[in-house]
Amino acid sequence: MVKPDIVAKIHFYSEAEGGRNSPTPLDHLGCIFVYGGDNFECRLLLQDIGPIAPGGQAMVPIKFLWPETKKRLHVGSRFNLREARIIAEGTVESISQ
Repeated sequence: MVKPDIVAKIHFYSEAEGGRNSPTPLDHLGCIFVYGGDNFECRLLLQDIGPIAPGGQAMVPIKFLWPETKKRLHVGSRFNLREARIIAEGTVESISQ
């Protein structure tokens, strides 16, 4: 099992708000983590959560492809998730050591 870098509370936008038009995949979602004007590749680790529908909210473990990303964050950091467009917003709840 992959160890997450952070856990975040994420709200996925509904399709009407410009979000995804279908739920996330069952096990993980690769997307762009947008923070402080920068973009970082990440994976939402959904194995223990399952798919999240548009308009849904969940506490989600996240793994960054560039490990230094988490050093820029603090509990309470607000961010967006992007695929072709912004699909979600979130807040960092915890950062792994």
